[in-house]
Amino acid sequence: MTDGSIAMKGSDYLLELLETAKRNDGLHIRTILLREGRLGVAIALLMLAIPAVVPIPNPLGPVFGTCLAFVAVQMLFGRQNLWLPEFVGRRMLPIKVVAAAVNGTRPTILRIEAMLQPGRLARLTGRGARVLLAIPVLLLALLIALPIPFGNTLPAISIVLIAISLAEQDGLMILLAMVVLVAACFACYYLAITAGSLVFTALF
Repeated sequence: MTDGSIAMKGSDYLLELLETAKRNDGLHIRTILLREGRLGVAIALLMLAIPAVVPIPNPLGPVFGTCLAFVAVQMLFGRQNLWLPEFVGRRMLPIKVVAAAVNGTRPTILRIEAMLQPGRLARLTGRGARVLLAIPVLLLALLIALPIPFGNTLPAISIVLIAISLAEQDGLMILLAMVVLVAACFACYYLAITAGSLVFTALF
């Protein structure tokens, strides 16, 4: 990453959090928010979105969606040190969830990091852009929170791309994240319609 306040990339930080989870037999959500500043926001988005990349059952979807929504609102107001309500922050993520999320997504994140070029289209990752990005992040968080079967994946991938883009200050990846966002909206719409039709058919 390009900021001297952190010496490791997001892919390495995933391993650090996995080791923390192994030591504590789980990972408190508040642990994800310990770092401050631009990189702290990026890492918080990354770590809260990664578990939702794979289809996960309730109540984890609403939990991660709610946490991401809290982060998005704080991004909107330009906060650099993030906060979550204590009842959310003390929520313990099971070690199996953390391990599956890290091991399942880290190879892809490594490949994405290899393609990044810090400073490319820098205006799309500047302070003003980060405030504006809070709006799509909030939308994506709401999609993750909704009980749509298989509806977590694309919204979570879009947030992961936004997080990595902010961390490495690569604006081109922001554009790709917006393309995924549009795809996520369409996918969630059709998944919700399909699920509703199946429920209606089963009941009537």
